[in-house]
Amino acid sequence: MSHFASRPEEIPDTDQHADVPLYGRCSPTPDDFRIDTQSSVRIYTAGGGGRDVFALGSITIKSCHLHEGVGVRHTEIDYSNVDANEIRAIALARRVLADMNINGRQVLVQERIPGVGLNVARRNLSQDQRNNFKQQTRELFRRLRTTKPTDEHPARRHVVQDPDIINNGRIGQLEADILFSDSDIDTDMSFMHNDLSESNIIVDNDMVAGLVDWEMAGFFGWRTAGEVHRIIRTSQREHFAAVNLSEERLLDIMWWAHLYDLPEPHEDKSTH
Repeated sequence: MSHFASRPEEIPDTDQHADVPLYGRCSPTPDDFRIDTQSSVRIYTAGGGGRDVFALGSITIKSCHLHEGVGVRHTEIDYSNVDANEIRAIALARRVLADMNINGRQVLVQERIPGVGLNVARRNLSQDQRNNFKQQTRELFRRLRTTKPTDEHPARRHVVQDPDIINNGRIGQLEADILFSDSDIDTDMSFMHNDLSESNIIVDNDMVAGLVDWEMAGFFGWRTAGEVHRIIRTSQREHFAAVNLSEERLLDIMWWAHLYDLPEPHEDKSTH
């Protein structure tokens, strides 16, 4: 079996996740649940590079994907500023209007990324493959770091701040102390995923296919994110002090803990 196998029927009984074959694996099929944005649910047809509007239950989707010749006869309109304005307006409205729910429960629907979780695939990977995935992930969060907070003097924060984040159980006290302590001020605040656990790295055919679970993302410094990763997200040597494990086995368990262990990136600063 390929260690990138993702279809349930390909998973042998000896696999560590044989009892839950969909854990960490995704292989789309024609009968999967999906959002259907075909012409039958289109409620508004736009022209000249505009976006059609589709009604899907209680949500609407705006897209020009059914238009022929966009980019040839018409140039697609840039809606980035309009969308950003709409999103901010919705955020303001939510201060007054309660979020919708189903039977009193909050609901979130997300699209899965085809591939296998790194935590599922890694036991069958060679050392070269592991190193390659580590380098690819590092390159991804280096690219994320190019996004900076817009505040002139920003504090370390999640993208959407939660004033009750400790009491509601989203993070523990130790993580809060690392993220929000006044003892160390980050000078390199930037956008961080902040939960790069192996299970959140989706891989396929020796490539990182995507990152999932962005609920902890925010604007933090390199050292802060690295400390959260080492102490909170991954296993530590002291966790196995009472277990007689070889050094080789310990290093294998902790291989992902060193993701941030490289020179801190610094932006070039011009002098005048």
